Amino acid sequence: MPFWRRKVRPLDLLLVLISLAYPFVVYFGLMKFSPLVVGLALVAFLLLRIALQRGRRIGGRSEAGLYLFILGAVLLLLLLDELLAVKAYPVLISLSFAALFGFSLISPPPIIERIARAMEGELDDHAIRYTRRVTEAWVVFFLLNAAVSLWTAFYASLEIWTLYNGFVSYLLIGLMFGGEYLLRQYVKRRKAG
Repeated sequence: MPFWRRKVRPLDLLLVLISLAYPFVVYFGLMKFSPLVVGLALVAFLLLRIALQRGRRIGGRSEAGLYLFILGAVLLLLLLDELLAVKAYPVLISLSFAALFGFSLISPPPIIERIARAMEGELDDHAIRYTRRVTEAWVVFFLLNAAVSLWTAFYASLEIWTLYNGFVSYLLIGLMFGGEYLLRQYVKRRKAG
């Protein structure tokens, strides 16, 4: 069953909201607690995500496996640099999505094609090529987003890190979705006319 048709449990919704608010949780958390305490809260959050995601898949990959990768990276970073471990979560999420979309290009069908088929049924060759290009564009987007997030983790103030990872990156994702939607409508009209 496609992810958008799944029944959403209240705890799942809460975890998604916490994920979206994560940069602000970190910003305010670091005002009261050490980076280690905030990092351990992130570890607990990731363990909860893993426990709740068993059996779920995104793009043919296990959601729990995705969070296990992130958990391992966070634990390793906690040993090296506690503040970096806390700030690396958005980087790891972007890299995970880039990998997920990228692997779907190697192991077809690409994620965007899967979504398009679930929404529209059969696709012609032109639509299949288009969905592949859109998947490639998302890979590039997530890699660029990870690079900027990483830069903010290393070089920017906590305020700039929070602004980029808690607002600007979401705005860019929205612009990417909106731009692709407008492009898709244009391509459909051009093909029809």
